[in-house]
Amino acid sequence: MIPDYMDLGCTEIVNSARASAYAELYCLLTACDPCPGLPEAINDEPYVDPVTDLAPWYDPAVPESAMFLGVMGVDAVGFSTSTRSRTPVQLVGDGAALGIARRAHRELVYTVLLLVRDECALPYALEWLAAALQGAPCEGACMGDEIGVFSCCPEGDGLRELRHLYGVGLVDGPDVTSTRYLDEGVIAEVTFTLAAAVPWIYREPLAGLGDWISMGDGELLTYDPDEVYADCLDPTPCLSDPLCPPPPLPVRAPVPVDSCYPTGDAEFRRSVVALTPADQPEWLEAVPVLELETGGTALRRLIVRFWANPLGSDCMDVADPCAACTDIQIPYLPPGATLRVDGRTQTAEVTCAAGSQGSVTTAPILYGALGQSFEWPVFSCATGLCIEILSTAATTSADARARVLLVPRSDVG
Repeated sequence: MIPDYMDLGCTEIVNSARASAYAELYCLLTACDPCPGLPEAINDEPYVDPVTDLAPWYDPAVPESAMFLGVMGVDAVGFSTSTRSRTPVQLVGDGAALGIARRAHRELVYTVLLLVRDECALPYALEWLAAALQGAPCEGACMGDEIGVFSCCPEGDGLRELRHLYGVGLVDGPDVTSTRYLDEGVIAEVTFTLAAAVPWIYREPLAGLGDWISMGDGELLTYDPDEVYADCLDPTPCLSDPLCPPPPLPVRAPVPVDSCYPTGDAEFRRSVVALTPADQPEWLEAVPVLELETGGTALRRLIVRFWANPLGSDCMDVADPCAACTDIQIPYLPPGATLRVDGRTQTAEVTCAAGSQGSVTTAPILYGALGQSFEWPVFSCATGLCIEILSTAATTSADARARVLLVPRSDVG
């Protein structure tokens, strides 16, 4: 990743192109042009000065803020190192058990330059940086913010180079490591460390998906969702002796099942979207993001099912029940609600209108296939996908709509 741009919680922290333009204007630095495509990629006009441009740090109530010329990136460490590790456990005899591989959090160490026109502006620059690195304001325990960075100097809209990390928060700094006093101003070198609770580095969603689908216009059919998995039985072990069965295993705790999960035929509205193997990166995993608006009525028995489709068959005619990968099932969503199920952060939330209080956000209970336990899906191969969105016809509003995004991720970048 390049150190020349980083935003945290929707606040621009580092922008070398902006800082360079202002520093050149006031002769603090000689002409340089780091990442000339940055302004276009983040939809900025050519930079003039902090006041005219309403720079992120400019505050009319603080005169020194106009003397702060920005944050220039020098180095960013932590993106190109995998957080994956495993600890083998030595056996009593020879060898070891490899153990389970896991990924720890990711630490990102930034070195930046604060550029100011006079010594009096430096304390404000440090105050602003320290405050901005706290992330977006929230109440109670916060789970960190999203940061946006670029893998290389962007071109055009920058979407190809844009990367995202989630659950990011400040763990150390900012600390001033050196200060240079010049006739034209002051340059302070500063370091700070961020931690990303989610270790993956995410790209933009794949272009093959993402359009909103009108659920009210979906195909009307009589359907029994249970039948999808009915023929996918576990094979009988070949060493089972019918004359000498093995002793019974201890009784396991029952798997929680959706108490309202019905069986048998029912009328559903069904919409289907497709992603071909050619649309998926061959060597990157991907996770889904589901967004849904219920419209004017409550929505019941929502099922979003993912099918493997390596042969690129017509998704309206997917016939192999054992190709079904996983389900996202939610028994009930109120009218006027917005649902987001995000595989990047493994969180789900429903936002509903709350009268004079505006809106309220609640975490729904997610179920998997057959109304049983839900597991967050990860698609590790470019198999192609058929994504089926089902809901009971009687409760599907004409203005209900949904979309599914598929987001590639990597362990290093």
